Amino acid sequence: QHLATWWSLYQTKYYRLLLEEQTERAAMISTAKSNLLKVILSHRSNRFFSLPSFKKGEFRIPSHNSNKVCTPDDAVSLISANDTICVSGFVGQGSPDLLLKALADRYERECNEGVQEGGLKDLTVLFGGGPGDWDYRGLNYLAKIPSGNNINEQSTAAAKSMIKRAIGGHYGQVPLLGNLATSNQIEAWTLPMGSISRMIRAQATHSPGHITTVGLGTYVDPTPGIGVGGAANELALASPLHQELVTKISIGFGPTADAMKADYLMYKALPIQVAIIRATTADSSGNLSFEHESLLCDQRIIAAAAANSGGVVLAQVKRICETGSLPSRAVGVPGAMVDCVCVVEESEHDVYHPMSYTKRSDPVLYGKIRSPVEDVPKMQLNERKIIARRASFALKPGKVINLGIGLPEGIASVAGEEGQLQYVTLTTEPGVFGGLPASGKEFGPSSNADALVEMNEMFDFYDGGGLDMCFLGAAQISPQGDVNVSRMSAEKLIGPGGFIDISQSTRNLSFLCTFTAKGLDIDCDGAEGKIKILKEGKIKKFVNQVYERTFSGEEAVRRGQRVYYVTDRAVFRRTASHDVIELIEIAPGVDLQKDILDQMEFEPIISPNLKQMDERIFRHEKMEIELFGSLKDRVTYHEGDHVIFIDLTGISLASEDEVRWLGRSLDLILLPITKERGPVDAIVNYDGFDCKSGLEEAYADAVEALSSRHYKSVKRYSFNAFRRAKLKTMASVEALNAKSLFREWDEDNTGSLSPLQLRAGVREYFGIRLKQAELDALCKDGVTLRNFTDILLEVMSKFE
Repeated sequence: QHLATWWSLYQTKYYRLLLEEQTERAAMISTAKSNLLKVILSHRSNRFFSLPSFKKGEFRIPSHNSNKVCTPDDAVSLISANDTICVSGFVGQGSPDLLLKALADRYERECNEGVQEGGLKDLTVLFGGGPGDWDYRGLNYLAKIPSGNNINEQSTAAAKSMIKRAIGGHYGQVPLLGNLATSNQIEAWTLPMGSISRMIRAQATHSPGHITTVGLGTYVDPTPGIGVGGAANELALASPLHQELVTKISIGFGPTADAMKADYLMYKALPIQVAIIRATTADSSGNLSFEHESLLCDQRIIAAAAANSGGVVLAQVKRICETGSLPSRAVGVPGAMVDCVCVVEESEHDVYHPMSYTKRSDPVLYGKIRSPVEDVPKMQLNERKIIARRASFALKPGKVINLGIGLPEGIASVAGEEGQLQYVTLTTEPGVFGGLPASGKEFGPSSNADALVEMNEMFDFYDGGGLDMCFLGAAQISPQGDVNVSRMSAEKLIGPGGFIDISQSTRNLSFLCTFTAKGLDIDCDGAEGKIKILKEGKIKKFVNQVYERTFSGEEAVRRGQRVYYVTDRAVFRRTASHDVIELIEIAPGVDLQKDILDQMEFEPIISPNLKQMDERIFRHEKMEIELFGSLKDRVTYHEGDHVIFIDLTGISLASEDEVRWLGRSLDLILLPITKERGPVDAIVNYDGFDCKSGLEEAYADAVEALSSRHYKSVKRYSFNAFRRAKLKTMASVEALNAKSLFREWDEDNTGSLSPLQLRAGVREYFGIRLKQAELDALCKDGVTLRNFTDILLEVMSKFE
């Protein structure tokens, strides 16, 4: 019943090959079309083919045929040698294993049958998150070389290998594919995951590539002496593609473009012949929905890139529904982009279509239900919790944050324990806003997430400066503050994942790691508020030179970033004041020489104001971090306009006593002002404010009492709107103290602000995201203390 569908697919393949001038392969498809036509003619009496008629040698496809459901073997038969295939999925989530296994099985059959011409070989695999189970599933299925050759041995028949090259963001969970790369059996590149995501999107629009500053100064930078363009082995360096895949370009803007040129990297868009994606439900027309998928892994743009490249889109789902029964808003990939739909049988869901490799299904992670907040796991007091606790001191209400995998995951647990979690927005790079990020091999989705977007959209948000701060892991740290997380040796390939995109686009960042590794033993009894190093690890983290530069300290200084390195016993920072990282805090109980300096391969700058880390970090009980300050600090009076600003962010009232406390406190704060000048106009921030059920009447009475005694009018806002309203009333630069602001933003003490420093300062203080054209206009004559007042007035005019 699917013969007519195959006729249409062969037609598409035939014309694509003609366009690509691959006449030999086009002739093979033409022969297949002829054979298929004979089969169709023999089935004309079948009810599925009752409509076809012949006129002047033409065959008319039945107009009612729209069924795209087929077997996995039929779907992968459309893949040809030298095709570029793009696969959706992220780490352990959402891998289209049924189709990947079918593709691997086809290759093995052809090897056993001795297929030469037209056989499956020399594929290019393009992926971002690299779906895999750290063993044999996911993209590991595709790590095939001719039968009789072990994947860890050099193959004498490399020309017939299934994979010719791999371009990916993270290989950690696909070790079999990584082994082919490290043994130099395939060409391999590791690129920033966000850039790969936008490379795919660029191909969908037929753009030349993705242009960005992400990757400058790292191993991805193709500039000799800085990086290698992301090449992971000798075959990649020698490949003709290497000179085109990542290129460095200079672009100028405005009337003085030559003088305003800046460096960028362009990641080349690659034609995609095959998209292999996964969804939950499909109808027979190929419309796809994702209701049981924990993440949106760029399925839509992968499908669009393949469709617009003249390729085919193969979709794996776990159930099929009647055409037209999916609500249009539920369709994530339109059927017009999809060529084949393969349904996984219910009995095989655990093997080929679990939500992830560790969970068959979890409605909390795919957003159907919410779990109790009390379920946040509490960490035991050890080096991991110590690091997470110290890092959590940077958390501020209303901030948008990214937590990396590994040690940074502990910050979510500490924030939950300290009652901070509800006041910040945690995000993960595959597209999750809010909630509690899953950890370990489940990394990617979040419990109780607020929103889910596509991965390419999340990286748009990140690269544009949407993150306020990030916390990332670190494997090696150099004197200049360079960080390596992507590769530790020639024998093991990992890749950067989203690390480069996130670390180069975030104003405030902290790298987390233990001071040493492999055998580290720390005594933290939790009673005295200090630690003792019982045994050092065999591997030092602070080294003279990192194996691979995934983050550049020099580039961070140029961008005006605030960079901290947090460990179990010390905190460092990187600034423009020194070429070497600076030690600014040490833990109580450790010896500076023996436990810190002797465990480093280089000598850091030691701050003249060296501090001791807070003792609360090393005790069993909660730290009781004061996230919001005192109520008096929350009330700001602007005398010129006789306006009072009351910030109630995060205040939770659980009893009538607390309601009375709030009313009395505000009354005492407001009384001196209103007694002298009369009732005020009040602007109140209620973002994150909570009044327990049953206290509404008591709270309403308290507000009414305050209004009758002190308020002329009241306006209520959420966090950002409140801040903008507050700043709008400050009509004079004197109220802002321009000189103080300039010194605060000029972190490298150069006497001038870079465009990046100005942009970050304006966003942090005013809540305004300057457009590039606005930033260029403000910085056209440079930014110094002399013209800073005028620039501030220009910025403040945006509140009008």
